Amino acid sequence: MRIIILIFGVLGFWSCANEIVPRPDRVLSLQEMEDIVFDLSILNTAAKVDKASFENVSITPLSYVYKKYEIDSLTYAQNDLYFASRPLDYEYIYRRVEKKLQALKVAHNKKTEIETLN
Repeated sequence: MRIIILIFGVLGFWSCANEIVPRPDRVLSLQEMEDIVFDLSILNTAAKVDKASFENVSITPLSYVYKKYEIDSLTYAQNDLYFASRPLDYEYIYRRVEKKLQALKVAHNKKTEIETLN
């Protein structure tokens, strides 16, 4: 019985060690992915709030990000999938983005509060 448990334990450990998604040809750093996700969060929100402005300049959040970070859609898609297959890295990226967004919200609220006091 112990041997069977040991075999399943080794097989389970071995299967977790294999990468589910292959490493992209151009792997972006955690910092780059964090910056991209942050920019996309801001741009997607802005595009929903003021859709006409984005349509007038014929820009989409993704096209802006591709140009800014000098990547293409395949590089972004491969990296997003790659990091999604690495839950600890993906969680790290999104927690950092959430902290940045919260800090931005606090700064905006303080600015708005100061402006209303004046």
